[in-house]
Amino acid sequence: MPAKEVRMDLLEAPLFKAMITNGYLNLKRHLQEVNDLNVFPVPDGDTGSNMGATMSGGVEAMNRLSSSSVSEVSEAMASGMLLSARGNSGVILSQFFLGLSRALHGFDQVNVPQFASAMEAGVKKAYSVVVKPVEGTILTVMREGCEGAKANDGTFPSYFTKLIASMRDSLDKTPELLPVLKEAGVIDSGGAGLVYVVEGMGQAIGGKIIEDVSLDLNGPSQSSIDVSAFTPDTPLDYGYCTEFILQLGSAKQGPERFVLSDCIAFLEGLGDSIVALQEGTLVKVHVHTKSPEKVIEYARGYGEFVTFKMENMTLQHNETLIEKSRHKAFLSRPLGQKKKIAFIAAAPTAEIAKQFEEYGASVTVLGGECMNPSSEAFLEALKKANAETVFVLPNNKNEILVAEQACSCLKEGKGIVIKTSDVAIGIGVASVLDCENQSVEENLAIAENEMKSALSLKIGKTTKSAKIKGTLIEEGNYLGFLQGNAVCYGQDIPSCFRALLHEVEDVGEKEVLTVFFGEGVEEEERRACLKSAEEVSPFLETYSLDGSQKIYQVLALLE
Repeated sequence: MPAKEVRMDLLEAPLFKAMITNGYLNLKRHLQEVNDLNVFPVPDGDTGSNMGATMSGGVEAMNRLSSSSVSEVSEAMASGMLLSARGNSGVILSQFFLGLSRALHGFDQVNVPQFASAMEAGVKKAYSVVVKPVEGTILTVMREGCEGAKANDGTFPSYFTKLIASMRDSLDKTPELLPVLKEAGVIDSGGAGLVYVVEGMGQAIGGKIIEDVSLDLNGPSQSSIDVSAFTPDTPLDYGYCTEFILQLGSAKQGPERFVLSDCIAFLEGLGDSIVALQEGTLVKVHVHTKSPEKVIEYARGYGEFVTFKMENMTLQHNETLIEKSRHKAFLSRPLGQKKKIAFIAAAPTAEIAKQFEEYGASVTVLGGECMNPSSEAFLEALKKANAETVFVLPNNKNEILVAEQACSCLKEGKGIVIKTSDVAIGIGVASVLDCENQSVEENLAIAENEMKSALSLKIGKTTKSAKIKGTLIEEGNYLGFLQGNAVCYGQDIPSCFRALLHEVEDVGEKEVLTVFFGEGVEEEERRACLKSAEEVSPFLETYSLDGSQKIYQVLALLE
């Protein structure tokens, strides 16, 4: 029997899955290259890693589904990416594929014009989530690539050849649109990541399947568990993270008897952080519970497990407190009765998380600067806050869109993102919020005033050379940042901190300085920094705290 002819003008589900998987694997092979394109001299977020984690969630969700429909496969992929999205680049990428998926809805197979139209819908969706789109970024590469691919011959090889060429051309021109890229001599990192994804998709069209590479995108493995974090006397405060995929079984009349809403109601009686999805006869469940055996018994009444995972969250919580944090949200106090207003906050370390808790944060989301929390982590925290209105302090400019995406997925209550662009400003806002005595509107006004008056000061060690006010700063020096902008430098931390304080025009009018010193900052260096503050402004009330952050040696709030 002759082999089935591959249609070059028609895309079916198996090839679509291969394209998305290939795109992810091609990006994965080039993660470090994309990360290295980060123009910021102090690495505050790795674009490649964030995009890779986002794609990984989409591929994982897609591959769980057995379907011959492009529509169903793309929907599963988009759903997985939505909750796995990390960083601005990850959110934009997830929104692009969400727009693509929505445009493919109802199609079991698609031709080139239909697919091209869906790609353009993805571009529009990606642009829609960015309040002030900046050209010279991944958005530009998306848009110009799709525009340039219109002149094809109606086959997918031709379409992807045009698409990739147009994207590459657009990527090469990004330095002309963004001065910061031109000064650093690099192309846009998000755009580069997108090109690697699309190149991988195009290679699948040509029959080339990329070999996977072993990279850990999700943190430490089971072999790295610190058993000292859970002893015979440790109480099970946080229960078990229980996650599985269930195949509904005909022998148990699962497909006929199983009702997703009933399953959710049952899980709500046993725990929280519930995610339950049904895709045909496959059911995915995620729940935090102290009674996993009841969940297992319930599920096996309808079918059998395809995959199953259960993790001790108390162990994970305790590991977090000894600096083995993984992207988990945890409660700072018992849930209790539902509150009117609460706030949650992202923090790079457990030490800084404690400061947010002291100011009243119901939940903190640990993530760090270079491995940003996902939308799912924020969504989990929003649910755990147990309030009608929850303010979200993302505390990282790369996490604002991620937090907003999580708020949009919240089904009960309302999430409002207060756009704190870094940890220092977030601490300032947290210190003035009054969720018990002030209304939502009053708290938002208070937060807005704090963000206008408070100043963020940061010091980080350069990992590459950089230009500050026309001066070339060699790798290994320290840069001082005022409100996120590099304004000074020094060969050591104290001299850089002194120069940074002198950059503040009205420093003598400020009253309080709160300084979080990072990992590796010696006591002598800390004393020298605080002495500089006293010399610059003798009446400044100064607080010194151990933040243990790894990226910035100094995080400070000046009020």
